[in-house]
Amino acid sequence: MSERTRSRRPRPAPPPRDQEASTFTKILERLVRALPGAKGTALVDAEGETVDYFGILDPFDLKVAAAHWQIVLGELRETPNFASPKKITVRARGRGYIVRQLPDGYALVVVFHPLAAFAASERTLEEIEAQIYAEAGWARPQGSTKWFRVDVETAPPDHSRPRRLRAAGGWQPIEVMGAMVGLRGREKGFRVRLPSGAEMLLVRECRDRWFADEHVEELI
Repeated sequence: MSERTRSRRPRPAPPPRDQEASTFTKILERLVRALPGAKGTALVDAEGETVDYFGILDPFDLKVAAAHWQIVLGELRETPNFASPKKITVRARGRGYIVRQLPDGYALVVVFHPLAAFAASERTLEEIEAQIYAEAGWARPQGSTKWFRVDVETAPPDHSRPRRLRAAGGWQPIEVMGAMVGLRGREKGFRVRLPSGAEMLLVRECRDRWFADEHVEELI
């Protein structure tokens, strides 16, 4: 199966919240739980105020980190001859950070174990970012990449080749058309055909996480 049994250290429970949960809370929780080494994330507005957050860090520390990176983004925007960054990835002595610029001056700040930020799944970040866009009512940038998590069953003996995926309430057989090249180490990618005749890309990341470049339910 795509999700193999692994012995993992339990993730510490989040500390008590210091503000009410919002419609973004579950989205941010999914992000932290999906990214190995992630300690917390915050959605911060243009003034440096945290809209919502989730993580195992103290809420005050997480909000201070988010406000700090919003200041950094503002300084970069005002730097002559320097394009406004869309994403910043930093490895510091005690922590790692990913900062993603959002519309209207908002930003998404993710705090990591110092070794984890540069290994974070870009597809997971893009998937969660798309959910934030939808919840906030923002239009997605033209040409932006979309990835969707999918459950995939693989074929023996090496369990790296997809055999079927879960959609429309059951398992759908797929036909592998070819393999992708140019992926990161330990990633596998395939062009596959669904029973409907529609074709799509499937990519397997580490920890057997599979992503599709199309919303499968719309293609069945």
